[in-house]
Amino acid sequence: MVKETKEGLKILTGVNGQESLFINSDRLSDCINYLRSNDLRFITINSLQGYKAKDIAFLIELKDFLEGLSILETHYDFGVVNELHKLKYLGIPDNGKDVIDLKNFPDIEMCGVAFSERLQGLESCSNLKSLTVSNYKSKTKDLSALPSLNNLEHLSLIKTDITTLHGIERYSNLKKLEIFSASKLEAIVALQALSNSLEEIQVEQCRKINDYEALGKVKSLKKIILSESGEIKSLAFVKELPRLEFISFWGTNVLDGNIKYCEGINYVGFDNKKHYTHKSEQFKK
Repeated sequence: MVKETKEGLKILTGVNGQESLFINSDRLSDCINYLRSNDLRFITINSLQGYKAKDIAFLIELKDFLEGLSILETHYDFGVVNELHKLKYLGIPDNGKDVIDLKNFPDIEMCGVAFSERLQGLESCSNLKSLTVSNYKSKTKDLSALPSLNNLEHLSLIKTDITTLHGIERYSNLKKLEIFSASKLEAIVALQALSNSLEEIQVEQCRKINDYEALGKVKSLKKIILSESGEIKSLAFVKELPRLEFISFWGTNVLDGNIKYCEGINYVGFDNKKHYTHKSEQFKK
């Protein structure tokens, strides 16, 4: 949600309630004054929301103040970002030339980055709780190229070439896993190692997954979303999940058509198909 301040500046409120000021390059002084006077330490740089300057050199003025930074475009020189040592959140794409060394941010807790040779120091992020990675690639086609992050609670993978989730067992505190556009992912059986921690999984556009029954071994699951992904042989595995409150499988076909397994779950969402035993309307409360 975007709101406007009485000064005419725009603030974005994220899903977690965190507020971030959209920087207006024509009113840089006003923006900096607003941040300091309101102790607002998160900013977003977005050309569609008022940032028209060709560089982001102004960030050096905030190097001892900023705790959150989100940059959407890639045409800037990112060198100055490495000077923002107080960052707790960083969302930044890969501009194809500048190194982002995460060792520069010892307090970082949330990070959204592109996986490349220009991303360095991820292994040093001992306080990291949330990690979003785009374009993750690995020679072993699994998660073993990602470092062990003992405090990680949320992992989101966007456009990855992995075929299995091997390596995810190292994240013993992981509560939420999201996987988007993993066109080669086939096996998720490694999730069984997280049967005491993982509460939510979302899979979207992963059409080769063939072992959904492995989810039945993840007893801690409360929420499952399987969208536009590989065919599910049967939903029988949900009967093995005592804490499951939410399941959605829009655009994902259940081969045996037996939706009866979902009875008793608080929310069940799916698109109707002729061979299904139930209509989605029968689950609406």
